[in-house]
Amino acid sequence: MRTRFVVIILFCFSFSLFAENEIGEWKEYGLKEVLGRLKFYAFAKIAQSVRTGAYFDQELYVKETPCAHDFPVLEGNFQCALLKVSTFEAKLAESSEPATPSATSTTNGLTPNKTIPSIPVKAKWYEGRTLAGKGVLSLPGKEGQSDLKLFYHTDGRLSHYSYEDKIVVFDWKGQELSTILTVKVDAKLRPLGGKEYFFP
Repeated sequence: MRTRFVVIILFCFSFSLFAENEIGEWKEYGLKEVLGRLKFYAFAKIAQSVRTGAYFDQELYVKETPCAHDFPVLEGNFQCALLKVSTFEAKLAESSEPATPSATSTTNGLTPNKTIPSIPVKAKWYEGRTLAGKGVLSLPGKEGQSDLKLFYHTDGRLSHYSYEDKIVVFDWKGQELSTILTVKVDAKLRPLGGKEYFFP
């Protein structure tokens, strides 16, 4: 009887450890530690892209999509539909119908889907080249929050975004996220500290 009880306890304990590992975890960094991670993310280039900004020449209506419960909470009004250009639904503001994708846009994966959400959020879009790749989205903040400026790779995956005194950087392995680095910066975008999220 006692042996069976011990086996049950060990099974429950190993299951809880497995469940915790499936969630992922944050690791906090001071200035020295975060500086050691910045080279991996090519942070100097990322900070320069934020500093340069973009000239937004289109208006889009973006569908809000909340993240799954096991996705980490990120800075600002971030939603998981913003992880890839192809997963947020939008249209050009000046047209009542979704725009027809050009051949160039279709091949690089940067054209948003054509379905218009029922309650869209008006955002601004820049289709051109950046230091990160191609495409920048400016999403207005809610209830007094600052805007998000989101920079995309050429294939449509999110490279990084800026929000107030934070720059949030995404590392992808293929089409899956591997880590997320949040860097606190000063007014000149110099790093002060941060934290990194490791997916299971």
